[in-house]
Amino acid sequence: MTTLTILTGTTRGLGAAMAEQLAAHGEHLVTLSRKSSQALVDIAAAHGTSLTQLEVDLSDTPSVKHAASQLIALINGHSHVRFIHNAGVVKPISQSQHLTDLDAINDAFHVNITSAIFLTAHVLNSSPQATDRRVMLISSGAGRNASSGWAVYCATKAAMDRYAEAAQLDQGPRARIVSMAPGIIDTPMQETIRATSKDALPSLERFIGFKESNQLADPASVAQRLLKVIESDAFGSKTIDDIRQHHA
Repeated sequence: MTTLTILTGTTRGLGAAMAEQLAAHGEHLVTLSRKSSQALVDIAAAHGTSLTQLEVDLSDTPSVKHAASQLIALINGHSHVRFIHNAGVVKPISQSQHLTDLDAINDAFHVNITSAIFLTAHVLNSSPQATDRRVMLISSGAGRNASSGWAVYCATKAAMDRYAEAAQLDQGPRARIVSMAPGIIDTPMQETIRATSKDALPSLERFIGFKESNQLADPASVAQRLLKVIESDAFGSKTIDDIRQHHA
C-alpha cells in the first residue's frame, strides 16, 4: 500500500534533504513550502513518485488554511499517512527585554507550532480510514534546555513537546505522535545563529565552535535517519525523542 508523506519546510536544509530522499521512494509526497522545486519534480519523475507541491507561507493564516483544505482530498483513501512538520524559524534572537516586535514573535509561533497543531488536526481528521498514522514534529534541544537570547525559539519548541504529549494522549493507539530533536545540523539556520551579535546571544562562540570543529551533522545523513526512524516499529514508543539516541 502506498504511503502518503506530508512534509513542511522543504526549501532548504534538513527539509530539502528529506524531500529529496522521499521523492526517490516511488510513493506519494506532498510538500508544503514557500516555493516549489524543479529538482524535486525531476527526482520524483525519475523514481515514479507521485509529487504534489503546495506553496504556502506558514506564518500567514489564510495561506495555511488554504493548504489545509487542499490536504483533505490528497489524504483521502490512503491507509498509511505520515506528517512531518520540519518548518521552523529561529528568529527573533534577542534578550527578553528587547522582544518588542510582536509580528516577529507571532510569526515564530505560527511557523514553529501553531501551523503544526492546525495541520496535524487536518491530517488526523482527513484520515479516519488509515490504519497507520504517524506524526513527527521536528523539535529541538532548545525546547528542553533554555538558552539566553532564545526565549521565543525555546518557548515554541517547549510548546511542541507538550503539544505532542497531549495529542498522543488524545489519539492513543489511533496515531503515533513524536516530538523529535534532530541534533545540531549544518543548515542555513546555523548560519543565521552565527550571524547574531553576542549581546543578543551570549552563547554565540559555542555555535561558532560547532562549525569550526566540524561538530555539525550533515543534513542528508540526519534526514536518512529520521526517515528510517519514522518507519520503524519502535516509532512512537517515546513521545519526546532525540534522533541521536537512535543507532544510525
